[in-house]
Amino acid sequence: MYWLRESGGDVGTPRDADELDATIRTRVVELAGGGDGALDVYLPFLDARQSHRRAEVLRGVTLVREGDSIRSVPPTAAAKLRDTAAMLVATHPAWIAAPTELHAAYFPVWQAVSLAVQKALRRWIPEIYFHDPARYEDRDAAFPLLVYAASRVCRGRPRTEFTYDVADAEVLPRALHQIGGSLQSVLEAVERGLHDCGRPALARRYAPRWHQDVLRAVQKKPRTLLGVLGDEAAVVNALVGLGSRRKLHAVKPFARSAGMALQTMYGQDLRPLAFRLLQEATRTLETKVCSNV
Repeated sequence: MYWLRESGGDVGTPRDADELDATIRTRVVELAGGGDGALDVYLPFLDARQSHRRAEVLRGVTLVREGDSIRSVPPTAAAKLRDTAAMLVATHPAWIAAPTELHAAYFPVWQAVSLAVQKALRRWIPEIYFHDPARYEDRDAAFPLLVYAASRVCRGRPRTEFTYDVADAEVLPRALHQIGGSLQSVLEAVERGLHDCGRPALARRYAPRWHQDVLRAVQKKPRTLLGVLGDEAAVVNALVGLGSRRKLHAVKPFARSAGMALQTMYGQDLRPLAFRLLQEATRTLETKVCSNV
């Protein structure tokens, strides 16, 4: 039985059918089909409020059989995110061993996660936003995202910061310091892509030689860039909070903070990226934790 709750829960706890909660027992037995073999049963993560009305929640759960497992089907993407995060915190070795705030490896490990996530977002958001090349027609909207893609990631400040603080007047100078070369590379890829899709006139507007004009336009009106940097910070800090606390009561705050930041990130609903970000964080933790940093 895998049934995670804020107060703890079951992580691979052996249960006989007659020990299951009465609300789901009949459905589980039916899905099991009367076989004698053991099955893994995965129930949804419950926060403290849901735990107080457990029977009501379980009555609304949809259960499906997948091979030797019986799983609940999350009713929403937010519920799926909480289930995924809870299972990582409770069962994945890298998340279980991730350093807490008082551990000597806290900053280097979570700095590595922050850097990986920042780099990933600089790739993924432009890929999604510019999936329709027509969006390049609006240069006021396109320029800040291209500058974001070229901007410097925040390396943090031991031991308290992992991201840019958009309230700090030095954020833009730090993020945009000597990014001319990287911005030209970003623009070169855009120009080539627009040529390839048969839009040469639009491609010329994004020639690398205009990189200083692009940068100045964004510096003159920085609100959009600061907005995406702020949302990025919220996502990174949510991941650090989830992993460094290593408690199931961190799941709900993580899902809420990450979901709110991604829901309107650069004017788009990017909440599906939360699962990819968890994967990115997991890969980094596996590397850093296993190397005993």
